[in-house]
Amino acid sequence: MKRTDFTYGQLDSVLRSLGFACRPARTEPPGRVYEHAATGAIVMLLAVTEAEKVFEHHLAAVRAELDNFGLADPTVFAAKLQKAG
Repeated sequence: MKRTDFTYGQLDSVLRSLGFACRPARTEPPGRVYEHAATGAIVMLLAVTEAEKVFEHHLAAVRAELDNFGLADPTVFAAKLQKAG
């Protein structure tokens, strides 16, 4: 599986800046659940270290959820991710 140039720590920072709260998943496999209370958007990711590079399919899923709920324009999201580095 391919990875991006961004870390899960950077992605966490951007999601939180967009208003997502993070909690541990209650089911297996271990993971993190990001919830946006105002819209109901949910992003679920594996529990990994903040330094690990993000899998491309995880980044695509996050982008799709943000787009579906109108939370961030793709160019704004990309800029925030770059800046978080």
